[in-house]
Amino acid sequence: MPWLLRMTLVVSGLMAVSHFYLGWRLTKAVSYNFKESLLKWFPALLLVSFYMLPLTGLSTFWVYGHVDMMQVPKWITYWFWFGLVFSYQLLTWVILFDVAKIIAGKFGRWREQKINTFHFRALLIAGLLVFIFSGVKLYLNTTQVQVDEIDLAIKDLPESLDGLKIVHITDIQGDRYTGAEEIVNYVNRVNELDVDLIIFTGDLISYGTDYIEMAAREFSKVKSTYGTFAVVGDHDFWAGLEHVEPALEDRGIPLLRDENEIISIKQDSLLLTGITQVYSKRANPQEVDSLTKVNPGLSFKILASHQTSDILIDEAQENDYRLFLTGHTHGGQIRVPFMFMAFSASDMETEYVNGPYWLEDLLINVNNGLGFTLGPVRYNAPPNISVINLKAK
Repeated sequence: MPWLLRMTLVVSGLMAVSHFYLGWRLTKAVSYNFKESLLKWFPALLLVSFYMLPLTGLSTFWVYGHVDMMQVPKWITYWFWFGLVFSYQLLTWVILFDVAKIIAGKFGRWREQKINTFHFRALLIAGLLVFIFSGVKLYLNTTQVQVDEIDLAIKDLPESLDGLKIVHITDIQGDRYTGAEEIVNYVNRVNELDVDLIIFTGDLISYGTDYIEMAAREFSKVKSTYGTFAVVGDHDFWAGLEHVEPALEDRGIPLLRDENEIISIKQDSLLLTGITQVYSKRANPQEVDSLTKVNPGLSFKILASHQTSDILIDEAQENDYRLFLTGHTHGGQIRVPFMFMAFSASDMETEYVNGPYWLEDLLINVNNGLGFTLGPVRYNAPPNISVINLKAK
């Protein structure tokens, strides 16, 4: 069974947990407010409709023995992921209203009928408002690129590096959903910033080789004073570096594969160390140690890898790196809301999921990137561009 279908089934199981409770409470609310009406079946039909994606995938797999989940009609895919975030967002309010009803029944002075009337109407109103809110937020978080400015103050920073503007981007993930139009919009936002240096931390495409040339062509339109540099991502590795590397390097973007690059900036230089840290090729500790201990007398050093790890962080701190750039997590991509908190699969993999983290003198920046893994939507983790401004301390 394809991994994308397996993961969709796992998510379906998680969504079903919320639907047992939601279906019961919403059906009671509709039945109470619309007695003897066929509307009482609406909550069940709505919740069941969210499972069209896994049902389509399973039926196709059973009939043909294979299925490409990326080819399922887009509206079915979007509806499934909307169902996930809507369900858990609504579950929070349904539980809170139920708790409030219990408290009102025990300690309030209202009659039971009045409490029931208010309670079941509140559930329906909450359902409508959460439906609208979740849809709008899902759309905006998926389509609107966010620019995050981060100031990095460095002691004894050379005057020529003071004010240097570094853009960190990652995970473009070119595919059926992140096509030329989306990448062009992302690139244009970068070019509006008038940057000095661009560092891309991997995953040019999502899968296969069909989108490599398109993604490389559009990505290569980024503009910076001192160049654009990239490291290897998981999906780049799986697609074959023999395809990805020439697509980038033929367009003037070096792919650093466990190597150092000295970048000349005015009368000074900085060191960029690119490490391959992906699922299929973990960084070799001895090689990392050898690369990071290189000390060409430069006053500013940057470490870049697709994934982070304790080994890389330790080496960066021990060898006077001030900036560690990484991606991979998509910022959590779909951070499912429940009880005013947000949960994502990335939280179980690493503590470095979203945004800047400061470890003494080391800034670790995890960029959300642009594209997607598993589901073609974002929630509570919009696509972003990190702008890191070097400042003399």
